[in-house]
Amino acid sequence: MTRLWLLPLAAVLLAACVSAPEQRPAALLQGERILAMGVQSFRADDYANAATHFTQALAHYQGLDHQEGILRARINLAETALAVGNAAAAERHLLAAAPLAEGAAAQRVQLLRSSVALQQGRYAAAVELLTPLLAGAPGSETVYRSALANRADAALLGGEAEAAAWVERYAAAVGGGADGFAARLHRFRAELARRAGDHAAAAAALEQALALYKALPDRPGTAATLEAWGELLAEQQQWEAAADRLERALHIRLWLLSRHHSAADLQRLAAVNEARGQPQRAAAQRRWAEIVAGDGRIDWGALQREVLPQ
Repeated sequence: MTRLWLLPLAAVLLAACVSAPEQRPAALLQGERILAMGVQSFRADDYANAATHFTQALAHYQGLDHQEGILRARINLAETALAVGNAAAAERHLLAAAPLAEGAAAQRVQLLRSSVALQQGRYAAAVELLTPLLAGAPGSETVYRSALANRADAALLGGEAEAAAWVERYAAAVGGGADGFAARLHRFRAELARRAGDHAAAAAALEQALALYKALPDRPGTAATLEAWGELLAEQQQWEAAADRLERALHIRLWLLSRHHSAADLQRLAAVNEARGQPQRAAAQRRWAEIVAGDGRIDWGALQREVLPQ
């Protein structure tokens, strides 16, 4: 559901091949090329390189005092920070972007700020940010659907009585299809079924979500689904199956170098392994969870060798 901000550089290059030379300053074209490299990395789930390119683009545009370029770089940096669970960095970029944003860009910033609030557990703040995006006629369809997804998420996480109604409103907006929006709907329905005590229906919905995410493919969505499935199985004390789902999720989070999500998965696995009678592995996972949740450097290879089956 992520849509990074980038002008259609391919169209510019195509036009240059068949018509007069590009008239815009070379410095602006250079900024677009840097942004394009960042978008390419982001779409490949290579968030470290994406952040490097977007940071370079930000510095480039700041050196030109090019406000539109600064805005686009800030929004893309916020998207990238959210993807790896760094809500603080995302919030910093969004606060800097807000005064520059108008129209569709302002809506995008508002949506991303709601995602930050959700990640930080500030559900009431997320609802407040989403309310104007959901009032009246929808603007961008992607932003509207994403806002509905965040609103349904806030309702579920915040324990609202109207959570099911928000999920159904989201379902009506999503309709049919086999994209990330549809996969998210299956995850919502799995959570509703879990809360109703229907573990079989929850598992079936998660299986559908997983199939859609894998077909895209969508690594973060796949990991989130495996995490939900692992927690569902742990609730039923199916420890072996729970460990399987959580280990698979952790492999993805480690590949993405996502500190926030990796730390959460390590804590989940530690609890499961404690219940499985593997206290040494649980202790190692808790130790690594503390390291990953901190600000220091991480030896990701050593982490994987120590806490995951080889």
